[in-house]
Amino acid sequence: MKAYHMSETLRSGDTLKVDYQKIMILVEPFIQALEHSTDCFYGMVLNGKYLYAVLEKSGLREWSDYVKWSTEGAFEFIRRTEFPDAIGRLECNYYYEDLENVRRLYEYDWGEEPEEIQSRIHLFEVTLEEDTLQRYDMNIYDQAYEAMEKRQDVQVVLNCARKYYGGEHTEEPVWEILCNRNIQVTEDITRLLR
Repeated sequence: MKAYHMSETLRSGDTLKVDYQKIMILVEPFIQALEHSTDCFYGMVLNGKYLYAVLEKSGLREWSDYVKWSTEGAFEFIRRTEFPDAIGRLECNYYYEDLENVRRLYEYDWGEEPEEIQSRIHLFEVTLEEDTLQRYDMNIYDQAYEAMEKRQDVQVVLNCARKYYGGEHTEEPVWEILCNRNIQVTEDITRLLR
């Protein structure tokens, strides 16, 4: 099947490598905290929130996004303990089937950025084999992210992870395709983004 992937670093002919940024190290402490208790996890979140504020003040906040890493940690904890056959969100690459959704995501993520930043983002077409992928509703992940960002509501995040990996979806799902195989990029179709 044909699918789409946005990237700042890929070029035509490159291979999309799973976990090329090696970010599991940022998530593992949150998973370990949940293995102990939700109170321990909440303490990690507050510690992450403090670290984020310190690093933001120093202009170094990119990798200290406690909301992202704690949400991903909760999702990975639920995947490991309740859905072990599911593809891990941090051990895959993300693709989209619907070009219109890709355009909306591009606008959401980079539409307000200066042209210099927008021009770094490329859209690629790839070919995926159906038996190597899983589909989940990105809206459910976004609900979890919002619950963590606004209220640090651990239970809502954990419940969203269960819904996500359980295959539930919203009324208007945004399907993200997770594939845990290295895939070669076939064509740069960035012209279709703008």
